[in-house]
Amino acid sequence: MMTVGFLPWWPANPYQILLKQELNKLGVRVIGNPPLSLLRLLVGRDGLDVVHVHWPHGTYTTLLQFLHVLIVLIAYRILKNNVVWTVHELDAYESRHPRRDAWLRSFVMRLSRRLIVHGEHTRQELIEHHGYRRPIDVARHPSYIGWYKDEVSREQSRLKLGLKGDARVYLYFGYIKPYKGVEDLIRAFGQLPDENSVLYIVGKPLDADIKQAVETLAANDPRIRTHLAYIADDEIQYFFRAADVVVFPFRNTQTSGSLMLALSYGCPVIAPAIATLPEYVGSDSGILFDPSKPGDLARSIAEIAHAPLSQMAVHARQRAESLSWNEMAAVHYTVYRDVQGRA
Repeated sequence: MMTVGFLPWWPANPYQILLKQELNKLGVRVIGNPPLSLLRLLVGRDGLDVVHVHWPHGTYTTLLQFLHVLIVLIAYRILKNNVVWTVHELDAYESRHPRRDAWLRSFVMRLSRRLIVHGEHTRQELIEHHGYRRPIDVARHPSYIGWYKDEVSREQSRLKLGLKGDARVYLYFGYIKPYKGVEDLIRAFGQLPDENSVLYIVGKPLDADIKQAVETLAANDPRIRTHLAYIADDEIQYFFRAADVVVFPFRNTQTSGSLMLALSYGCPVIAPAIATLPEYVGSDSGILFDPSKPGDLARSIAEIAHAPLSQMAVHARQRAESLSWNEMAAVHYTVYRDVQGRA
């Protein structure tokens, strides 16, 4: 059995759990946050065939941990050359240590024997702008169908949330951070003249300041509702089943798990035409906007009001169904075998 260590291991995010389950079926043992013991590595008892970094900035909290991670990763590069990095993001947005984290991403990139990305855009950017010359494998971000409950109807969801049955409901769902553009969304929605439309902003804010900013802006429009808190897994279905459209007003990103969640519930989406997102959202399942173009988010909100939402919902679900965890795991398995020199 091949053994792979995931760094860091974030079980609150189902991404790694679902990937681990499929890798286990292929005979890959996954250890989350394996002990990075330099001594065990030097005597050949570390037990890791592959070291797989996911989010470099999540591998440390203190300067001492940061230095330890650097030393051990260098040792793995020299002794085993078995480091792999999944490039979830090229930037650590709202990082507490932006310069340190940027340097760490560059460092991990140079150490890595293989990179895994979620789209062709990221692969090209790594080649053209970062000069990466080793193999880069594209593993499409799978859906979350079957992970979260999906047992309630549109009517039940709207009744629970206190929404009118005939309202057109726009939903933002996910963590609320400055780069997510939630304040831009509120301003853009304010330009929509339809009094029967509702914007529901749902998610946990990064801090008290952004929470206050969102609440203050939202208070100016009676059509806007907020639920600024963490949402339990069993409650997620109510928000997506009540929504007509899910809006992602991001200013920056490479990929988006929350967008895949929306597609998994068969929700049409509005998303920025940046990075890998156009590779996941077609004109049959959503509308793309240019975040650098003033007024384009407002344009997309108005435009989708006249779109065939029921048809788009069908295509959104079909897109989600086409992206599976076993296909992603197969790409990973091939990468791991190549890194071990047993392709």
